[in-house]
Amino acid sequence: MKEIKSIGKLKEQSTWRLFALGVITLGVYFAFYIKRQTAKINDMVDEHKQISTAFVNAIIAMSFISLFLLFASMPFLMVTPQSEIHPVVAISDLSNFICGIMLLVWAIIARNTLNSAYEISKTDDEWFHGLWTVLFTTMYFNYHVNRIGEQHAEKTATAGS
Repeated sequence: MKEIKSIGKLKEQSTWRLFALGVITLGVYFAFYIKRQTAKINDMVDEHKQISTAFVNAIIAMSFISLFLLFASMPFLMVTPQSEIHPVVAISDLSNFICGIMLLVWAIIARNTLNSAYEISKTDDEWFHGLWTVLFTTMYFNYHVNRIGEQHAEKTATAGS
């Protein structure tokens, strides 16, 4: 396994803070978190292993589109009967679904990039697990990065004393 201390550079904030800001901003904050983390990951890995910045920009655009459509669909939710779905509401639901899929794809790409770039095996504590990545996407990624950073900080402190 390669020197993994540099993954600590990805540590940015607590997972609870990420969750709260994501909820408050209706998901848009997750897109900007992804943009910052992608820039850091791309600085740490070889050029052919980098995450596409065009894909990250598409995530940001889709987040804003989803937010706009959410607000645009609210009046129709209040006046449309339950049995009918207004087209704006359907488009809003579709855009939210697409945005969620894009966040999931990014999390899987970031997971695979770090696992392969640092030669992390399934038996290592640092391994980014697939199930948790799929279930919790950016929040698991943030939690695991923080955990790796804390583990290596403790090892360094223990070795130094």
